[in-house]
Amino acid sequence: MTKARTNSNIALGPLGPINHEVSDSRSSSILVVAGESSGEMYAAELVRAIEARTGDDSLHFFGCGGEKMRQSGVETVVDIHKLAVLGPLETVSHLFHLYSAFKLLTEEAVSRHPQLAILIDFPDFNLRLAKRLHALHIPVVYFISPQVWAWRSRRVVLMKEIIDHMLVVLPFEQDFYASLGMDVEYVGHPLLDRVKTSISREDFLLKYQVENSRTLISLLPGSRSKEIHYHLPILLQTAQRLSLEKPMHFFVPLASNANRNLVEHLAQEANPELPLQIIVDDTYNTVGHSDLAVVSSGTATLETAMLGIPFVTIFKISNLTWIVGQYLVHVPFYSLVNLIAGKQIVPELYQQEFNVDRLYAEIKKYLDDAALRKRVRMELSLVKEKLGEGGAIERAAEKIWRWLHPHD
Repeated sequence: MTKARTNSNIALGPLGPINHEVSDSRSSSILVVAGESSGEMYAAELVRAIEARTGDDSLHFFGCGGEKMRQSGVETVVDIHKLAVLGPLETVSHLFHLYSAFKLLTEEAVSRHPQLAILIDFPDFNLRLAKRLHALHIPVVYFISPQVWAWRSRRVVLMKEIIDHMLVVLPFEQDFYASLGMDVEYVGHPLLDRVKTSISREDFLLKYQVENSRTLISLLPGSRSKEIHYHLPILLQTAQRLSLEKPMHFFVPLASNANRNLVEHLAQEANPELPLQIIVDDTYNTVGHSDLAVVSSGTATLETAMLGIPFVTIFKISNLTWIVGQYLVHVPFYSLVNLIAGKQIVPELYQQEFNVDRLYAEIKKYLDDAALRKRVRMELSLVKEKLGEGGAIERAAEKIWRWLHPHD
């Protein structure tokens, strides 16, 4: 660590400055805040890894989370569902819950004096909370970085002041933060430990009664209803066009049944005879045993890359939001996979370019060119290598253990 707070009684610890004026009054507790389902999953695993690493039975975790974190022994003074919002309009309607959660977490931090706060993703909320925790002299570790390298980069100025240490999961993030003078370590991506198939292709085809002779294509329109409305009709029209040319089978893998009715409705509207199957809670086997995939931009593109399946990444939002975004987002590629690779290895079809003709053309390139498919699979394997070798949660726990036991 290179920075120090402006206080005469401060020394540097392994993850940041230790304020000796307040450290003696701190309880044996850690504040953990996750605001979305993926962040909560990582938080639950991280808590278990910290406990296993420290062997400290007296250590108490509290904060914001859901059932997964409660199963890991975290006292959730704020339930994650109070913070789960999907966008600007939804955020406005949830302002009361957000404010109440912020106030309660701040009050608990004041009364409990935790040794450390671990904030996971959820930047709009957590960066504000980090600012308040900084004022309370509570050290902050941020796990899973806000995408300030893509947009609203001015937030880094504030982050340098209020965050003691960044634990990042994408390889280029370490250089980005380090170049700006922040204390940062790359731990690898947690997805590497879970993204894998669990059954053979033969067993998969048998389980879902699909003919082996068919070309299998997974369609991933996104996890939110608005994304599905924007993406799935174009995906289905393209699938219909492709199915007229050769035997194919299409899958729409869903994480849960939450949007199943919507997907079924849109599929019936498009073509009830389309060879399409909705599969719930078996995404990795579905994508991993497909020949190709079409994937909504986001974490799902990384998961598809880890499975080694050639794909097209797509994304569409309202025209107004897209126009505004052009002035805010500054990256050479929109896909995380292309960003990590440092070049375009999978096609990106965004906004106006995401249409039936363009998507059909990109899929046909894959289908008609075995050498292209092989080359993309090789490039995807290199992206996976850049993400590390697994064990990200354990490495993050090790960094945090160094804070809790600075002299060991």
